[in-house]
Amino acid sequence: MKQKDSNAPYQLHGVNISYFTGKLEAYMRYKDIPHELVDGYDLGKIFFHTGIKKMPAVETPQGQWLYDTTPTIQWFEKVYPDTPITPKNKALAFVSLLLEDYGDEWLWRPAMWWRWMPPVSRRALGTRIMKGALGAPALWWYFAQRQSREWLWGDGMTKDNSDAVRDMYFEELEFLEAVFAKQTFILGSHPSAADFGYFASMFRHFGNDPDPAEIMRARAPHTYAWLARLWNAKAQALGAKQHWVFPKGRHWTPLLDRIANDYLPYLKANAEAFRDGERRFDFVGKNHSFRRTKTTFYRVWCLEILQRHYRALNARDKARVDGLFAPVGRISKILNARQISAGMDDLFAMPKPSLKGSHITLSSPRGWRLGAQPRN
Repeated sequence: MKQKDSNAPYQLHGVNISYFTGKLEAYMRYKDIPHELVDGYDLGKIFFHTGIKKMPAVETPQGQWLYDTTPTIQWFEKVYPDTPITPKNKALAFVSLLLEDYGDEWLWRPAMWWRWMPPVSRRALGTRIMKGALGAPALWWYFAQRQSREWLWGDGMTKDNSDAVRDMYFEELEFLEAVFAKQTFILGSHPSAADFGYFASMFRHFGNDPDPAEIMRARAPHTYAWLARLWNAKAQALGAKQHWVFPKGRHWTPLLDRIANDYLPYLKANAEAFRDGERRFDFVGKNHSFRRTKTTFYRVWCLEILQRHYRALNARDKARVDGLFAPVGRISKILNARQISAGMDDLFAMPKPSLKGSHITLSSPRGWRLGAQPRN
């Protein structure tokens, strides 16, 4: 039975080529949450109401606001609890959360590579964005240069590791193709948070931009089909009976290796740099390394959340998670390490009342329409 919600319809502020707008829009479509997609290029409006210059953001008819896709989706899960995207099994629920976080915060770099490095995609997307943001498509070259400088060459990518950043896409395609050759969604019969985390990059970047989309169609047709399947999925149609599958099989091993020996150590190094007041840090992982990458306080909070959820597991569930990663490494060492706090819990307690511009001063940043970050 379709649920009613006094807050509907919602205004989803985003754009249809945005990494995280695609993630949130797919979730709202899946849960059949009434919403309208409105102009997310107007970051000034989002900043006016939230104090945060990022998309997507959700506005309720009561004038409340939600931002950041992970806490926004978690809030909607309480409002629309039927057919949850989090498995009941606590160990699998943690795996789903970890995969969502990995998809959100690890895959943006190759997504930016494939959007702003190949000439065809670079021009096509630069033109489209500049037309939507400023009505000036001829300035595509300026925005393309800005994006590659800010999020690639200026954030850990060098001539030595550029090919490795490019090839991160192929690593994920290999994993996803093996999964979807056997089952409908990443963890079973229904979409989980893991699916929506991966969907962000795969739908609006890799599956949309000319160069990576052509590669996906040729090399990973099951993954390409999954994009359409998830975009069209409806929780009510799939039914309330969910069949979840705990990860197993050799095709999972490379991904687990990247999480245990690259992604989690990257989060740890970022948190330590934040603690030490370092604005940049060098990272050397098992499979990937980045020089002078930016310290991001949001990812300090990501590690905090993962540590909290891991520590909340009972001994049996914790042992099951540890056992999953045992062939590639010990994730417990990082997840049990002393927490470094970013102090962001209150910031992401949703929903928020509108600030109505009360935070804006003469020194507030300008350039709202071009200042978006490829963060959550």
